[in-house]
Amino acid sequence: MTGIKQTPQQQLVIRLAQLFPEALFYKETSDKVVALTIDDIPTPNEADDISTQLILDVIADHNQTIESPTERVRATFFIITDHLFDGTTILDRIVEQGHEIGNHGTTDQTTALLHPEVFAAQLNAAHRYISEKLHYPLRWYRPGRGLYNKTMLRCLQQMPGYVPRFALASMLPVDTFKPTDDSVFTAWYITQHIFPGAILVLHGGTAERSQQTAQALRLILDELKRRNYRTVTLSELWDRL
Repeated sequence: MTGIKQTPQQQLVIRLAQLFPEALFYKETSDKVVALTIDDIPTPNEADDISTQLILDVIADHNQTIESPTERVRATFFIITDHLFDGTTILDRIVEQGHEIGNHGTTDQTTALLHPEVFAAQLNAAHRYISEKLHYPLRWYRPGRGLYNKTMLRCLQQMPGYVPRFALASMLPVDTFKPTDDSVFTAWYITQHIFPGAILVLHGGTAERSQQTAQALRLILDELKRRNYRTVTLSELWDRL
């Protein structure tokens, strides 16, 4: 990123990435592009996954304002498989709208605290569940609470097709805590962490949180468009030269 003035947030992320090379915090690039990721999808025990659909609909509505299909917003949705119910079509809907699926494990918990054998079993169980439902190649795993250890890394490195780095982000999320779970504050906070190659993270997982994310996304996507940023999946950001 030589010759580009770095924000304080960007400088902090670069230092973190140097300290924790097993994780992906950002992608070095001079292009105005960011990855959008959504965690804890879908909301458990919810008919028709209506709150996750709210998030999809906001992105779809925004994409109607973008003429070129290649410039439209695409996101990576990190799935907790215990949140899915038999007969759900939400995974198909996510993929059909051009988005990416990531592995977020079987349950919403701090995976770094699990016994290594339990972690390995849950990682593989979530992978099998999603893969068998979608026949879809998974590349990314994001640990619960963003924490990991060396044993988890060795397990991830043995997963065929996965990028052997934990998918983290360029920011600490504030949308899962009160009182910072306000959609306007979340949108403002996210926009402070926009820089070339940034990885943004928002959350679903509950009806209230998904609604807040949907409302925040309307503001965030408009601001990214105003700044002439492309918003892409984690894989598209990672694969950029």
